Amino acid sequence: MKLTTLLFLASSFVSCVVSAQIQLKFIVNHPGSPPYIYKTTDADNYLGIIPDVLKELIETNQLNIRFVSNSRIRSENALYQGKIDLMMLSHKWLKQPEKLIATIPILQHRSFLYGVEEFSEQFSLKDIKSIRKICTRVGFNYPNLEPYFQQNMLNRIDSSSQVTMLRMLYKGRCDYAIFNENNAISLMISSEFKEKKLYQGKSPISTVPLNIILRPELTKEKRILDLHIKKLMKSGELQRIINHHIQ
Repeated sequence: MKLTTLLFLASSFVSCVVSAQIQLKFIVNHPGSPPYIYKTTDADNYLGIIPDVLKELIETNQLNIRFVSNSRIRSENALYQGKIDLMMLSHKWLKQPEKLIATIPILQHRSFLYGVEEFSEQFSLKDIKSIRKICTRVGFNYPNLEPYFQQNMLNRIDSSSQVTMLRMLYKGRCDYAIFNENNAISLMISSEFKEKKLYQGKSPISTVPLNIILRPELTKEKRILDLHIKKLMKSGELQRIINHHIQ
């Protein structure tokens, strides 16, 4: 084998190793969002659907990812500014979607209203006769509820996490709370709430794809993620991961 060929192969190998070692910062909205990505009080590592989806890519050194925590508002701004690289979000929720890229959907994110009493079959926000308080998460956007906020039919009562939202609902500080259905399941199987009753609205408030959002320069990493997500879907492993965290 010619020396030039050996040098080319060696250079390519070094280049691949260096590329694989570039660390990507995956930002997590503090304090996390079970079952998607979160920390328990006695855990050093992040747990949930997203870390399990990424696990193989990290272990095989295809991607070098480190999870970091920040607020929801700062997280999105940090992506635009190039200070971080990835985050879990729906592309539909981005303030400036044209400035970022997104993976194929990992799953459909359906949000419902929840209450401590059953919803009637005919329940509709349009029929609300007096102002109602709704527990929401600080920094989160709820486009389908925004008209009701603007018309003072609903008042936002912001909380720092889904756990505090649910606590406030049970204390009567709000009439409803809005959760993703998987967030609600994860909350209700926890030791704090498993003995309580929670009722889901009859129809989803919104249904959007849940993606991993990336800086626009990370096209190669997006391709890696897309192929991996497709593989997990085809094998049924993605559904197994989801079921593991919500059952």
